[in-house]
Amino acid sequence: MKLFVSVDMEGIWGVSSWEFMKSDEARELLHKEINLFLDAVESVEPDAYVLMVDSHSYGENIIRSRLKTNLKLDLISGYPRPNYMMTGIDETFTGTVFLGYHTHAGGWGAMDHSYSSAAIYRVAINGTEVGETTINGLLSHYYGVPVLLVSGTEELRGEVQQNLSEAVFHATNRSWSRFAAQSMHQALGELRETTERALRRPRPVVTKPGRVVITIDFVNRLAADVVEEFLYALDGKRLGPRTIEFTMEDYAKAFHLFQGIVFAASSAVRLQR
Repeated sequence: MKLFVSVDMEGIWGVSSWEFMKSDEARELLHKEINLFLDAVESVEPDAYVLMVDSHSYGENIIRSRLKTNLKLDLISGYPRPNYMMTGIDETFTGTVFLGYHTHAGGWGAMDHSYSSAAIYRVAINGTEVGETTINGLLSHYYGVPVLLVSGTEELRGEVQQNLSEAVFHATNRSWSRFAAQSMHQALGELRETTERALRRPRPVVTKPGRVVITIDFVNRLAADVVEEFLYALDGKRLGPRTIEFTMEDYAKAFHLFQGIVFAASSAVRLQR
């Protein structure tokens, strides 16, 4: 078994806000949840290989020495890097796992955002509003790799069921506002069981995404002004002061382009004066 594991932080059990995320306690909770997951993987397949990607912020949250496992495990940290939250994904993996994930910008989950809370207001693929879970999951599908497990805020469940229906969903927190969350008492205790169930199922078959139309609404016009330069080399267009849209036949190329747009738009925020 070869697993690709992307770890975000907003959906980690007990985490409620970006301010709290700076604390030692939040880091402790992050490693506790990861280690529970790894223990479950080891119980299913002691010889499994895990490629883990630190996918929150600048990718400097997971401390390798605090990962307690006998599994063969590689950790990707740091930023920038190709494909960001999905660095290293390819067709050789048995399955993909998302830990600590959250709802899209404008969703009901705590700390809702889509890649950049400062720059991006909304992302839609083929007319459907999506967040990081779907955007990343479709790249996994591109390589024929099913998403086996998604763990995160309860409000993310609907998006997973709609767009990554092959995945088992595990809820860690329930949101009360954008910066208030209820960590459910049974969530960590049930993570091992849910992980084992997800890994022991027959491997689901997924469909490779085809032609995609990606629409991005930015928080303000400046980001769109900067990103518009990309559109001259693409089959893209500016739909309005804050909105761009582009169409691509190859999802992997679309994903790379999207990452570049996010990087440029986030950098543009710093130009405001």
